[in-house]
Amino acid sequence: MANKSMNENETIRITTDDVAEANRLSLSCPICASAVEQHVEHQALAPVICANCQTLYHKTCWEQNGGTCATLGCEHTECYPYGTELGPRLTITYSDLPRHAPKRKPSPNGQSKAIKEREKRRQQEEARRVFWPNLYRRILRAFGWQSDR
Repeated sequence: MANKSMNENETIRITTDDVAEANRLSLSCPICASAVEQHVEHQALAPVICANCQTLYHKTCWEQNGGTCATLGCEHTECYPYGTELGPRLTITYSDLPRHAPKRKPSPNGQSKAIKEREKRRQQEEARRVFWPNLYRRILRAFGWQSDR
């Protein structure tokens, strides 16, 4: 999405992958909506993860749901305990990073900041433009004279 520019009026479409990612990042069980904690005293509350979409569950909640994932469109039947080592990890060290980071393109936030600043200046110029005629009319009214403007 870094290469695509978003239009403010463009419709945002939420895909099943977006739903799966949101569930994966959630720390609440989708069945009971309680927090899923890593270190628990009761084995029934041990955290498990759907093998397909990575959604966190309590072990008991997974089992009460019939041993299937409750995420819309997933319904996978396999889970594994949270923290299970699934394979080799990618390890990055500082020596792997480039010495000089490439210059970044301006962020959309910076662009919107510039737009807001231009709008603020335009409003200030408009206020200055009408200030003197308004002051002139007020002075005339204060002395009882009528302005022909």
